[in-house]
Amino acid sequence: MNLIATSKFGDCVRCGEKDTSCKKRGKDLICTSCCKIEDTKKQVEKANLRNRVRGLYGHQVSEGKEDMASRANLMADLDVLASRIVRLREADENGNLVCFCCDKRIHWSMADCSHFISRKNLALRWDLKYNLRPSCKKCNQQEYGNLEPFADKLELECAGIVEILREKSREVYKPELQELKAMLIDFRAKLRLLEAKPTPHS
Repeated sequence: MNLIATSKFGDCVRCGEKDTSCKKRGKDLICTSCCKIEDTKKQVEKANLRNRVRGLYGHQVSEGKEDMASRANLMADLDVLASRIVRLREADENGNLVCFCCDKRIHWSMADCSHFISRKNLALRWDLKYNLRPSCKKCNQQEYGNLEPFADKLELECAGIVEILREKSREVYKPELQELKAMLIDFRAKLRLLEAKPTPHS
């Protein structure tokens, strides 16, 4: 019989629920509901990434024409990897980060990857240096990116960058299949380095 307690009552550091059944993860107490949400999200994310990688080269270019399915798969893979990189690189030793727009503190797995210039723009869709930042779901989804503080903070990081990004967004750009594949290899390498850090990211 296992006599070791797997849960206890306390205050959840994720949702703020008081005196509720919690599990200890790292140094934090997390309520069972938040644990289930995080576990489910991790499982879905890993399954999606695994399935996409497996099918990455399932479609080939035939008769000199680009296979649109291959391009779509590559772009979807890049979106997943970019999002994970942007969130993990800002996470502290406990896996928490600060929303770029409103400074709310959240776990990286509960954050979104927010784009200053819309992801419809392929020239900046995977610009990890300036265009992509981690944010809470309220800023990214309900506030449509909360672009005013987003712009202000980008300017604090690099004066003039907002106008540079807006100017670049006017360019018509469609990456070649080989460019997307090269970017995928680079992103995988970046993510491996982040996931190798001795922190509770996974």
